[in-house]
Amino acid sequence: MIEFTQFRDVTRLRMTTWRSRLVGYDVSAYLVRGVLVDAGPWHARHDLLNALQQLKVRGCVVTHWHEDHAGNVPALAAEGVPLWMAPATEQTLRAPFSPRFYRRFTWGESPRLSGTVSAFDPAPLQLIHTPGHSADHHVVWDAETRTLFSADLWLGVRVRAVNETEDPYAHIESIERAIALAPERMFDAHRGLIENPVDALRAKAKWLRGIVSVIEKCLDEDYPENAIQRTTVGSEEAIGWLSQGEYARRNFVRAVKRSRPGSR
Repeated sequence: MIEFTQFRDVTRLRMTTWRSRLVGYDVSAYLVRGVLVDAGPWHARHDLLNALQQLKVRGCVVTHWHEDHAGNVPALAAEGVPLWMAPATEQTLRAPFSPRFYRRFTWGESPRLSGTVSAFDPAPLQLIHTPGHSADHHVVWDAETRTLFSADLWLGVRVRAVNETEDPYAHIESIERAIALAPERMFDAHRGLIENPVDALRAKAKWLRGIVSVIEKCLDEDYPENAIQRTTVGSEEAIGWLSQGEYARRNFVRAVKRSRPGSR
């Protein structure tokens, strides 16, 4: 199912299926200046392809490789829709990959990208590399309207469960890069339109710095990993167990330990 909401020049395509609604997840793509920002999950491919018959789309920008954002890239490529994606994103989408059950259930498992992809220039939209959530993560910036399409850069201020490959130090730097743009509007991939985006981004960066600082101090004092987790981000959520630790609060502590400057 796709729910359409219009925000002047921006159309939000909020995608859900019975599976994603069951676990409380949705994801949004956005249409601006004829460009689709993100492709959505494989389970929503039929609804998206039907919608594209009515929408005037000149191409799709893929912010990063995660299947809720890039799951329909193979379907769009097969339909001849031009695509912009970072080389690292394309490489990941072409490589063999088998998502764990919770990801397959929620978003679906798309075929790997194959064949030639039609490229396009999304100008005047700009793509800005903002790693942290994933190494290939990008945000989309419309300088004329001062609108930021933040993908998974923000997601909320106090997000305690993270993927096992995230880098909180790079994430903080990326948020600062977004703050420097001074956006007047921000569209989050999972929370829609965010009011007062600079304040929201600053709050996120401040919270991240605080938690990272406490974790660093606990690591310096050789606290056990589980004790650091309880002190800083709390006990594990259900998703931590369902994902077999792939998306979990414990990963926050491990990410600081792994990514801390001087530890690489």
